[in-house]
Formats: sequence, structure tokens, C-alpha cells
Amino acid sequence: MRVTSRRAGRLSTPALVALLLVTVLLAAACSSPSGPESSDGTSSDFAAPPGASAGDLVGDPMPTDAYIALRRIVDRTVRFRYLSTDPAGGELVPVSAAVFVPRGRAPAGGWQILAVGHPTTGTAGNCAPSLYGNLLGTVELVASLLEQGFVVVQTDYQGLGTPGPHRYLDPAPAANNIIDSVRATRAVVDGTSDRWWGFGVSQGGHAIFHANEIADTYGRGLRLQGTVSMSPALDVAPLADAMAAGTLTPEQIAFLPLVLTGLKAKHPELVIDDYVHGPLLEAFGVFLECNDDAIVQKQAVVEETRPEDYRPVDDAATDRLRTWLREVSLPRERASAPMLVAYSDSDDVIPAPWTAAAIDRGCRLGDVITAIRVRNQPHGILDIGSAATDWVKAVRSGRRPPNTCA
Repeated sequence: MRVTSRRAGRLSTPALVALLLVTVLLAAACSSPSGPESSDGTSSDFAAPPGASAGDLVGDPMPTDAYIALRRIVDRTVRFRYLSTDPAGGELVPVSAAVFVPRGRAPAGGWQILAVGHPTTGTAGNCAPSLYGNLLGTVELVASLLEQGFVVVQTDYQGLGTPGPHRYLDPAPAANNIIDSVRATRAVVDGTSDRWWGFGVSQGGHAIFHANEIADTYGRGLRLQGTVSMSPALDVAPLADAMAAGTLTPEQIAFLPLVLTGLKAKHPELVIDDYVHGPLLEAFGVFLECNDDAIVQKQAVVEETRPEDYRPVDDAATDRLRTWLREVSLPRERASAPMLVAYSDSDDVIPAPWTAAAIDRGCRLGDVITAIRVRNQPHGILDIGSAATDWVKAVRSGRRPPNTCA
């Protein structure tokens, strides 16, 4: 499961920064939609048919060759919509995804499925990666995973490309989406196994981590083998105190509007003006979009933002925010399968101590976690050499992977 560039070996750190950071909002370009279609065509008053189940397909799958960089290595690519459970009310809602099938024959036992949890793209409806030919930066990751012999599915998450708000960093809907995308993939692609894996980065690392936690319950009927989370946004509760102290990094300033927007979708009583002011408030909506034109504006706003522009209005506001952030932080429960968690001591979005504390809590719950802490790498996909590949081989062969918690 080594992540490599098809052009020149392993992706360099600068390329990864540009492609796969939460700070894509500052440094990466999101082109106009060039995927199979620019709208999912699903009405906002969608109602699942009687007897429908999570993972059922919505409409007909749509074969496409829109992902140009993958054409030479895929047997076929299909974009589809499927049903997933919205934890807010228990309703089945439509979610979009794309699945990529490698060339060659399915191995004995069928293709194992690898679900990708994509990093932050934005919270606007048009920020669904499957609508874009470059998958909004994850196309090389998908290529690398295809070369490992997996059928790869990447969901867009509820509210991206489909109606309704995107509850950014709420692990419950995102984890459901991940698991249900695997169920749907088995209906789209013949010869797939019920064995599956997860690989997520940043926001996606958070989603994949929680999908592991609920795989034995919500994911019943599938057999999760293990998950890899890189730079996962596991514990964001310390963000509230960093705001009160006026110590946010530039990367965290860009991250903040997304976090607040996600929380407000879950807690309508949240007042945005209690937490952002001045130029950051004036340009708030820009940080939710995924378009090229806003990049320079985002950079300029971050540069002129001062601590008083993101300091909560009072201690009570800080306390409320801390409580809401704890609600979306992980871990929540014991994991169902082994985990590899990779993070960096130079992460300016989710500082290493935040992640280390979350890993420690997971260990106390009884998780089997292989934790890899790297040096001098920014938030995003991390260069951990062959560690991920070796870890997958160990799990596949029935050997216990290295356990940080032991």
C-alpha cells in the first residue's frame, strides 16, 4: 500500500502538500467539474423506496472514462449513487461515489475492496471529488491503490454532490457512507469479496477510523480487514482553547470556517459570529468553496487575520465549542479491526500531541493500533516507506501487526 507517483516514483512532499492537505484551501487548485456529470440529479425531497436498505443503488450506475489519469490502468470506472443512513434521523439518503476496477482477473475469493476516505475539499455541494477528472487531488492515490490489486471506491460523503448540508468532521455520517459505499460496490462490480479495507487522509482518516469502530455493528455482513489513517483529524477539541489563547496556525485559520460550518449543521444554535470576526467573518464563505478563483483571496485573508478575529466572544462560547468539538472527536468505541495510524510531529493542522492523546485513548479501549510518528512532514499523506504495505501483508497473512498499545 505504498503511495507512489506513476510518473516519478514516490510522491514528493511538495506534491503531497499541493494535493492532499486540509490546507488544500490555501494551496491546491480545484478545476471546474469534469466528471461524468456535474449534478447528481437527485431531488432535495428524495425519499427512499419502501423496503430499501443502506447500500442499495439509486438509479443506474454510470460507466465513465472521465478520469483521464487512470484510463491505462483501470478495466472500468463507474460513478454511482447509493443509499446511506443519516444518523441524524435514521433516514436513508443518497450519496455519490466512484469505483475503479483494476485490469486483470479477480483473484481467488474475489477482489477485495478498498474504500478511500478523501481529505478536505470544501463543504459546498459542488466539492464532490467524483465530479472532477482529478478527483480533487486524490487521483494518484487511487492509481497507487489500484496497482496493489484492490477494487477502489471513493465516496463523496453525504452533502457533497447530493442534497443536504455536508456535516464536516461529523464521524457518524461519514463512517456510514464509507461502509455503505463498500456494500454498493459489491452490487456494481461482479466478483468482489466481502473483505474490505479502508485508507483515509485527514478528514478521510477521521472517517475511516470511525468506520473501523462501527464495522462489527453497522457494517455487519462485511468483513473489515484493517484500516490506514494518515494525518487523521481524530481529536479537534483542543482547537477551542487554541482559539481562546490566540495561537492558531495559518493552516488552522483556514481550517476553522469548515469546522464551524460542520458543527452548525449538527448544532443550528451555534452562532458563527461568536467565533469569527473581522476579515475572517467577511470572507467566511470563501473558505467553504473549492474553486481556483478563491485561492488568492483565502491566502490574503489568512495573512491579515489576527487572534482577535477568531477568539470566542466569552468563556461560555469557548466552553460550548469545546463540548461540540468533543462530540465529533475520536475514539468513541473499541475498533473492530487493526489500525495503522500515521502522523507527523510537524503537523500544523492537527498537532502531534492531539493525535498521540487520541491514540492513547484508543489503546485504553483495547484497540490494536500500529502508530507511526514521522518527523518534518506536513499534514496530509505521509512518506512512511513500505510500512503500510508491510502492515497489510502481515494482516492478510494472519500475523498480528505491530501493536503500539501492547
